[in-house]
Amino acid sequence: MKNILFPTDLSVAAEKAFIYALHLADKLGATLTTVHVYLKPEVWGGRLPHTLSEFYKSYDLDEFKNYKDAIPPLRDIQEANGFTHVKVVHLLKPGSRIVPTILQAAKEESADMIVMGTTGARGLREIFLGSVAGEVMENAACPVLAIPENADFDGQIDQLAFTTTYKEEEKEALERVIDIMGPFHPEIHCINVDLAHTEPITHRMDKFKAGFKREDDVQYYVLEGNDIREVITSFLQKKKIDVLAMVIHKRNFLEELFSYSRTKMMSYHAKTPVLSIPAHIL
Repeated sequence: MKNILFPTDLSVAAEKAFIYALHLADKLGATLTTVHVYLKPEVWGGRLPHTLSEFYKSYDLDEFKNYKDAIPPLRDIQEANGFTHVKVVHLLKPGSRIVPTILQAAKEESADMIVMGTTGARGLREIFLGSVAGEVMENAACPVLAIPENADFDGQIDQLAFTTTYKEEEKEALERVIDIMGPFHPEIHCINVDLAHTEPITHRMDKFKAGFKREDDVQYYVLEGNDIREVITSFLQKKKIDVLAMVIHKRNFLEELFSYSRTKMMSYHAKTPVLSIPAHIL
């Protein structure tokens, strides 16, 4: 991994996520590229009048000054956490929409991974449905680590959960998760929530396990229960999961991932970072 992209809105939540990004860049030997997207006011028509042209120049200058002022606090965080040796590059990008500009920056910088905060996101449903982080996770061409604003990081990733339907194609996603988080040497828990209490998923798990030959510390579970929220929340708390990893499918991935009704959308209040592996890159 050579480059990690870190989109920031200069919020406190983003500063907390920056610590995760620094740890990952350090462990993976990657350059960390921060990017702040600012939206320029739209003006319809042809050439800009002189007064509007001057306005845009002034607007760009103000945004530059604001971002320039935000860089020293990031450097202070870098120094305070002992990461002065990590190479950090700072970018300022104008755009008409935030998500496409972030994705374009990831393409231009050949980002191998995106790390970003989820300001205001109170759980997986809020992260995935309608948020900037959710749109990035769904459309990125690389893995994305989303950090909820209430997440607390002690510098260690000891326990990692990977949600899976135990399908053959998810082995590649698990490989990627292990490669990304491998330097932290976490214990990995592959989990599936079976609300129907059926035998086939257990057989599929056994087949998946037998065909996954890596020697990393991986455990496999089929969790049963009548409430998806309670099952997942209980597992995260019991195992003290530091990162929750999953394959992200477009639009209906939540239903596909957990195989449960639309009426039972997950909405627990998450403090757990989510590592997404977009299905379309597998």
